[in-house]
Amino acid sequence: MADIRRFLDSEFALKRDRAIYEAERRKNDVFEKFPELSRLETEITLAGVRYARSLISEAASSPSANEYLEKLDYLNKKKETLLSEYNIPADYLEPRFSCAICEDRGYISKDGTSAPCSCYQNLYLEQLFKVSNLVDDGETGFEYFNENYYPANPDKKKYFTDISPREQILEVKKQCLNFIDTFADKSTQNLYFYGPTGTGKTFVAKSIGIEILKAGYTVLYLTATSLFPIIQQYRLNMDKDGVSSEQAYKNLITVNLLILDDLGTEAKSDSKYAELLSLLELRKAQGKKSISKTIIASNLNYKRLFQEYDERIASRIIGEFQALQFTGEDIRILKKIKE
Repeated sequence: MADIRRFLDSEFALKRDRAIYEAERRKNDVFEKFPELSRLETEITLAGVRYARSLISEAASSPSANEYLEKLDYLNKKKETLLSEYNIPADYLEPRFSCAICEDRGYISKDGTSAPCSCYQNLYLEQLFKVSNLVDDGETGFEYFNENYYPANPDKKKYFTDISPREQILEVKKQCLNFIDTFADKSTQNLYFYGPTGTGKTFVAKSIGIEILKAGYTVLYLTATSLFPIIQQYRLNMDKDGVSSEQAYKNLITVNLLILDDLGTEAKSDSKYAELLSLLELRKAQGKKSISKTIIASNLNYKRLFQEYDERIASRIIGEFQALQFTGEDIRILKKIKE
């Protein structure tokens, strides 16, 4: 989000200014104690200015340019010798940047253009995680995916499908990985996960979110019960915890991937139906300007979706979302039994 980049740019500027300020403070302390170093630093600065001027007015290999360069080299070596004699580390007078690559600028020059440094990218990803509501619990992510929790034998009477839950979940995983790979494609559909409680819908949705975050996109995870208060606060112009209700609502529309979990568990009302439909329509319009995908997870199959929700919402989900069915046993119970 643009707010994150503005925040990071400001943080990097402060960090760089702080490092330069601390270096100047150390210089002043040293120069006050050792005046000879202060005079030498002035000589180095003047020699550097003269060398730069000679490069502008003459060829880099001209006699005067070479003389200034030699003098600079001599003065710097003399400075190193004095620092050593006074037991002062060679880099003590220089700014101590947290990143030696970009010197706390956040950006580096690459192929003639400015590009984010790896330190900036890491902090950006960290901030994306913070605002995404995706908690790193050490158990979520496709590296923790385990198809062995899903029965290998089909049972149509129990699971309402001809294939086994294991075969089903492996196909779901395949489709989800394809969703990640083609996330930036306009033709990639939204996803609708449905199936009984505890069959992995939230786990898979969050695992997708983590991969999308790693790719540098914005992600927002919300349960249905937490979604509607955000919309209500926006309608009533009520800010919460210092966060603008308008910005919170705008994030619902502009975030690259919105994950809406547990649809069907919230209290139903006509106003909520209208708000959900409006949000889906706004995100569809946003998709024409930027990447805007939605994942909805619910216990409701298509038949129950029509029974529980406004027909327009059900039709929108059926028409614009790829449905992926989850079957099997409650994995949380299976894990408890194994403990």
